Amino acid sequence: MAYNFWVFKNLKYEKHTVSLLNNIAIFKGRTFDGERFFENAEIGINAATGLIDHVDELHSKALNDITLMPGLIDTHIHFFGTDSPRLMDWVLTSDALLAVKSVYDAESLLESGFTTVRTMGDKVSLDLSRAEKLGILRGPRIISSGYSIAATGGNDDPKFLPYELSKQFSYSYYCDGPWECRKAVRLNVRNGAESIKAYASSSFVGGGEIRNELTPEELSAIADEAHAAHLKAAAHAYGSSAIQNTIDAGFDSVEHGLGLTEEQAELMRKRGIFYVPTLSTYKLSENSYEERREVIARHFEKEVSIASNAGVKIAAGTDLLGTASKPLGLNSLEIIYLSEIIGAESALKSATSLAAECLGLKNTGSIKAGYRADIIAVNGNPLQNASSMKRENVLLVVKGGKTVKNQLNSLP
Repeated sequence: MAYNFWVFKNLKYEKHTVSLLNNIAIFKGRTFDGERFFENAEIGINAATGLIDHVDELHSKALNDITLMPGLIDTHIHFFGTDSPRLMDWVLTSDALLAVKSVYDAESLLESGFTTVRTMGDKVSLDLSRAEKLGILRGPRIISSGYSIAATGGNDDPKFLPYELSKQFSYSYYCDGPWECRKAVRLNVRNGAESIKAYASSSFVGGGEIRNELTPEELSAIADEAHAAHLKAAAHAYGSSAIQNTIDAGFDSVEHGLGLTEEQAELMRKRGIFYVPTLSTYKLSENSYEERREVIARHFEKEVSIASNAGVKIAAGTDLLGTASKPLGLNSLEIIYLSEIIGAESALKSATSLAAECLGLKNTGSIKAGYRADIIAVNGNPLQNASSMKRENVLLVVKGGKTVKNQLNSLP
């Protein structure tokens, strides 16, 4: 088929990494399939369908130091579209300018090996998601949560503005009471959201003490309405009380999860609730407050291990924003930080098969026959050195069976 050849014609047969046989692109090399490693495997891709044709383990040594693996997934990002870290700029910059900057950020994500991302509240990702589906955006598949759902006067309420202007310019719906919360979910569904994000607590944005925001009754209404629409519900939760409210309300994932206890981790395991610790956002932040430093240190030193030791499923999510201090494109840092706590193989699962499960994606995140052909190749062995996942080491990106990045020819 000419189409297949067009898709793969720019791939050099570099040390047998890839070749073309019977109109199926054949990749060979060390492989992580989303669950386990093979020292050598053959992967066949049918570009006409965009699906993986076959995966066969090879009982021979790979001929290069390249690792093939599923396209990466970040379950928690924002397309805020400004270099500024200030809420004022996030809400007052024109939507057109936010979108233009975010198009650049989407391309940066794809170049870094991320073929799927989930946004957790912003102004432009719903339209970016539509553009990607139409094939006019060069970027990852975007699972957009639309507008986040928050309490009036809560975390994303720019209180420097009069209330009516705040509602007009914010990227959150403000809700008071369960029925307003249900309406906010319905508005997101109406607008095309494929996930729902709510605030169980405040955060470090804007300063002040961490406190609960949406009530247990409001959170339960949000989760129930999201599930009625067959969408996953994720809750931003800082502090043990907010985490407990999230668990009790029936959310599918706890985002950030600072303050996690062993008892809560056990409940999450039993109920199949994911933990998304967003380590990158804290590593890239300047935390000048002693209290914040202590909370974050406990998160790294204890809470992720508490979740892992309890058997809670951990999904990789960075909470990167597209700002100068938290640029999109550095998202593989989350794999590196997670690997230091739970090990490299578990960290890779968190950014592939487990991330897909967290998002409810049935045919993504693993290299299996019949799955979507999202595949990357990195220079080196990430099982031995997690820094192999950095952007500069991503040599090949195939998304939906189409080659969107190829630097295999640049190998010595």
